[in-house]
Amino acid sequence: MRNAKFAAALIGTIWLAAGHQVAAAGIEPGPWRFVISSPIGDMPFNVDLSRSGEAWTATLINGPERIDAETTTVAGDTLTIAFPSYDSRLSGALDGETLRGAITFNSAHGSVDVPFTARHGEAFRFSPKPTEAKIDLSGTWAVTALAPDGKTATHGIGEFTQNGTAVDGSVIYVNADTRFLNGELSGDTLALSTFDGGYGTLWTAQVQPDGSLKGKSFLMGAGLVTAWSAVRDDTVMLPDPNTLTYLKDGYDRVEFSFPDLDGKPVSLADDRFKDKVVIVTIAGTWCPTCHDEARFLAPFVAANRARGLEAIALQYEYSPEFDQAVAACRKFARRYGIDFPMLIAGTSDKAAASASLPMISAVLVYPTMIVIDRKGEVRRIHTSFPGPATGRRHEEFKREFTALIDELLAEGA
Repeated sequence: MRNAKFAAALIGTIWLAAGHQVAAAGIEPGPWRFVISSPIGDMPFNVDLSRSGEAWTATLINGPERIDAETTTVAGDTLTIAFPSYDSRLSGALDGETLRGAITFNSAHGSVDVPFTARHGEAFRFSPKPTEAKIDLSGTWAVTALAPDGKTATHGIGEFTQNGTAVDGSVIYVNADTRFLNGELSGDTLALSTFDGGYGTLWTAQVQPDGSLKGKSFLMGAGLVTAWSAVRDDTVMLPDPNTLTYLKDGYDRVEFSFPDLDGKPVSLADDRFKDKVVIVTIAGTWCPTCHDEARFLAPFVAANRARGLEAIALQYEYSPEFDQAVAACRKFARRYGIDFPMLIAGTSDKAAASASLPMISAVLVYPTMIVIDRKGEVRRIHTSFPGPATGRRHEEFKREFTALIDELLAEGA
């Protein structure tokens, strides 16, 4: 009996040791649920980790959206997921069954570290078993967001689809959209989040007795908490994005000269742009909507270059240091296959950006797209970019923009 107990204890010790070695050896492929703490609750996001031989790939999941990380490295119990085009990375190490680490990225005020925890095998977003939803949120909503001062209101449009307790959607403002929000309506509690490698946000709300929504949102990195409310409204509209930014009186064209990534000055007067239709985008690698625009614009320009289309990106970066701004832009260009000039035009401060382009009313939003015809005349200035999360608005923009470019390319110089 004594020998049997000893043998059982020995087997148990060996089993525990083996188990410990498996945990120490590593990170496992499959679903991982990451969680960031915020003042309004946990902000989760989902990652699928896959392996092919020695190569690993981390895929961010935001409802219908899938984003493969640019680099994924697994070394024993340490995982690093990097997004050089955002100048951001997630890095953590296993502590028992929990991965602990931080998301590191640049902001206008320097480098920021946001702690996270993650667990393997959890594919749910907010709740493993949400309770039955009390209403169906599918449809269009008029959204009002209040700044922290409680006085300044920003109006937007919420577009949501719901299947059972699962909710997907986006909130669309004049200056941007929230990208692909994904989450649930559990009872009368709404919780939505997104994370794309550099941008993350959490939206929570309670369904009110009258069917409206009232809650708070959190912006990762900035730590900004905003109160918001929404009511159903199929007729809600935003201002026309083609009218918000315009040429000042006395100007009939755009002129500038900024250095490209090799330090050489580039201007619209250069021979390569003569008699061409030119798209000038005012952008920044730190801007999530600019990433959406680049995914569309890079292949669009490449496909139409032989017809006489060119583009220039005026980059307004966080860093005032030329070399750092160039490094960020090179990574961004590599990510999206950008083969048109990217110019270092200044920093992301909108007042400074506006001063660098005195002929336009103001740089209100990143990105802003200026369309110039073969004669050098400005034919349209479009504020912001409706990303794929905006659904039909994204498709409508692509159709209208393509029709405009086709029209301008057909015109003579």
